[in-house]
Amino acid sequence: MSKLDDEVARLLALRRYEILDTAPETEFDLLADLACSIFAVPMAAITLIDENRQWFKSHRGLSTSELPRDNAFCDEALHSREVLLVPDTHQAPRFLDTPLVAAGAQVRSYMGAPLTTPDGYNIGTLSVMDSMPRDFSDIDREVMANIAKVIIAQMEMRMIASEDPQTGAASRRAFMNLLTKELERRKRGGQPSALLIFNLDNFRTINDRFGHPVGDAVLRVTSQTVFRVIRRGDVLGRIGGEEFGVILSGAGASEGMEAAERIRQAIEIALVPDLPELRFTASIGVMAAASGFETAQDWLLATRALMAEAKTGGRNRTVAALGRVNAVAQLPAGRRMH
Repeated sequence: MSKLDDEVARLLALRRYEILDTAPETEFDLLADLACSIFAVPMAAITLIDENRQWFKSHRGLSTSELPRDNAFCDEALHSREVLLVPDTHQAPRFLDTPLVAAGAQVRSYMGAPLTTPDGYNIGTLSVMDSMPRDFSDIDREVMANIAKVIIAQMEMRMIASEDPQTGAASRRAFMNLLTKELERRKRGGQPSALLIFNLDNFRTINDRFGHPVGDAVLRVTSQTVFRVIRRGDVLGRIGGEEFGVILSGAGASEGMEAAERIRQAIEIALVPDLPELRFTASIGVMAAASGFETAQDWLLATRALMAEAKTGGRNRTVAALGRVNAVAQLPAGRRMH
């Protein structure tokens, strides 16, 4: 089967980038602006196409962020290695029912270059549109194809940057994008979600006493430990320094509290190779997604405040917001805190 016809593999290639429904990003907006400027058109879009829709990672001159896939210019462009040209949409009956022609933007001409992954799958398009008929030259096609290659290169770099190289956890940027998607899913009536934020206790003391290479080893052991105790599908991210987050899809505050306690207890007994005397702990905050959160940053800050409460309460503790009451879990009395 040709890669142009293998829809299952194409969708897997698309999802590999973890870019659908993410927030706007300057790098992609600049490329859409560049396309508008080069071709002197009022409309441009970087489009990614899943099973049923065309979703715009960046768009200029269009009032919507997504449209149905059926009868779309971009859907047709998926099935070719060539740049698609439509000099006059009113002379192309197959596109007369597409929303961009039938109403709203009133697109009269279109040029779209497929976004082809390094392994050969078309996952979307870069397109420019005008409100009047126009011809595009062979040089125009070549320029569009080259900009499309730059977009794919940017997506590849974005994918590489999605992992923290020191710990293997999701990078802060990738984690916040996933947290945004999780919050939006919850707002649309989806399953509950909980966020854990934890910080290693007295990490600066570890660096001062044992040196930064040992501190780096503690961070790696921490991530490895957490990966072992969270569920498949949960997301561990490094937010910065010794602060980490975990997204628990399908979990409320109570389940989040239980998961946090598993993490806290596992970290408490974790060992750094060749340094059995070095023990470390974590303070954890837990909060379920709430309708009052406008952004993922709001959710993060609220959960971080609970983590700070765990630290000021004695460290090596978990504090979770359960309704209007903060529940606290900690070591039994008499256990040594680190």
